Amino acid sequence: MYRVGVIGLGQIAYNIDKDPNRKIIWSHIKAYQSIEKCKISAICDINLSTVQVIQKECNIKNGYIDYNEMLNENKFDIVSICTPIQTHFEIVKKCIETGVKAIFCEKTLSYSLEEAEEMLRLCKENNVIFGVNYILRWDILNKRIKELLKNNIIGKIYTMVGYGATALHTSTSHLIDLIVYFADSEVEWVIGETQKDFIRNVHGVEDFGGIGTIKFKSGIFGFIKGTSTSPFKYMLELDILGENGRIKLYNNGLSYDVYQYSKNSNTAGANYEDLILIETHNKNNKNERMIDAILDIINCIGTGSQPLSNIYTALESIKIIEGIKKSDKNNLINF
Repeated sequence: MYRVGVIGLGQIAYNIDKDPNRKIIWSHIKAYQSIEKCKISAICDINLSTVQVIQKECNIKNGYIDYNEMLNENKFDIVSICTPIQTHFEIVKKCIETGVKAIFCEKTLSYSLEEAEEMLRLCKENNVIFGVNYILRWDILNKRIKELLKNNIIGKIYTMVGYGATALHTSTSHLIDLIVYFADSEVEWVIGETQKDFIRNVHGVEDFGGIGTIKFKSGIFGFIKGTSTSPFKYMLELDILGENGRIKLYNNGLSYDVYQYSKNSNTAGANYEDLILIETHNKNNKNERMIDAILDIINCIGTGSQPLSNIYTALESIKIIEGIKKSDKNNLINF
């Protein structure tokens, strides 16, 4: 049995699954309680009444309002960190100090690239498994696209163009991570500009939208549009163009099309190849991504590997986000 602790009891930890429009599990607590080999032994939040309500509703024995006390008094295999981004660094350090085997942290890692790099160093030195909740990596549709790219169905990737909502660390970070996932490469440089006509405030921190261009060390170029005038104007689309074709993810990430060059239509003229649609896939199943993510982390505890979304891959997203913000003032940012 894996002993689990959850720090931060807001939307993503528990309440998100009370939304009737969400048909699969989104919260950490409900996902853990759906896995027989996991037991939530303690939860923590600065609001005592919140702790007490969730303890009662979920039959959890131990509740705390101080995460230091919780981590000092319990031995955890896995701890979920569901607190605001600016608190992640200190909580991660305490988890490592108290011998937690695996951390499942909400995105993004930090508002600071330096903090994110330090977290990675500490995890590496202490052999801590570190999963990051970029849940779209465990989505079956995106796994299929990844397999198509691995099988070279569109050849060498040239560009990836993504369209998302505002707030780079919040809504747009999922899109940014998908680009990192499909590029499968470290970031070489970033240039961009932050949004000026709307800035989202997230737990007292300004989270800018922005537009940016990324060059990966593999040679792939990425372009990101992460702007809107409301956090509720949601959008997620990605267009991947390769040497021999194109993959388009659209319908807010619920559908994709695959195109390949062909001489069959010749609409561009004799001897020309045009892109023709060869496959369309719409997501009609409800894969339990949160459960899959936790099972991935559990498997990594046994193997010593890192989950599909981990601190190494998540660091690349921080480079892109902070690169866009810094280059707004300083032009090209090299890594």
